[in-house]
Amino acid sequence: MAVANGDGVVRLLGGRMSPFTLRARMALALRGEVGYEMVEERFHPRKSDRLLAANPVYGKIPVLVLPDGRAICESAVIVQYVDEAWGGGGGDGGILPEDPYERAMHRFWTVYIDDKFWPALDAISLGPTQEARATATANTLSALKLLEEAFAACSNGRAFFSGRDASPGFLDIMLGCFLPALWACEKLNGLSLLNVTTTPLLCKWSERFAATATAKAVMPDTEEVVAFTRFLQTKFGVAGSK
Repeated sequence: MAVANGDGVVRLLGGRMSPFTLRARMALALRGEVGYEMVEERFHPRKSDRLLAANPVYGKIPVLVLPDGRAICESAVIVQYVDEAWGGGGGDGGILPEDPYERAMHRFWTVYIDDKFWPALDAISLGPTQEARATATANTLSALKLLEEAFAACSNGRAFFSGRDASPGFLDIMLGCFLPALWACEKLNGLSLLNVTTTPLLCKWSERFAATATAKAVMPDTEEVVAFTRFLQTKFGVAGSK
């Protein structure tokens, strides 16, 4: 997969409101020495020829386009590439843990986040019926309880999933990219998904992660995400919260 890109610039094809684009941007922010250009992709009236050339298999964002035109697709794959290509991989400053078992656990929970947590969270605001949205709320709360346990296991009592106090890592990024959507969902639907009673570890983690330079550099404001979610509710004919 490649696109014409002969000017020696690293480009990220994506969208500001996309949590999966946020993943790639957070990884690049952690590797601050990587200069790149963010290219906002529009999907209407059609996907761009640039995006379809870079990701002909899925036609989805984000895509990291290297200076020679080669393209890397899928957010988790991009984060791992950034870590290996520009961070040396592993070590105390690596995005992924150095230990093979810990790496496997970070990848395992990433699959869970993408397969279970995110679809449930998304459906709270965009589910087609009230019953579907109620089920999605219950599923999200259940997922967060499991992720609370995952944090306890992965963090080893430290500030982040990375097992460090100073900097976040792979699983922090994988879950942290959804925080703007989660906070917007809480505001739109009058919910308390992360709180000190049911998910005390994740509640404090979310505050710490949002305060990092990595997150602050790229995360959209909650009100922006609220407005975008309302736009999607109108687009898909979903009855939103007042």
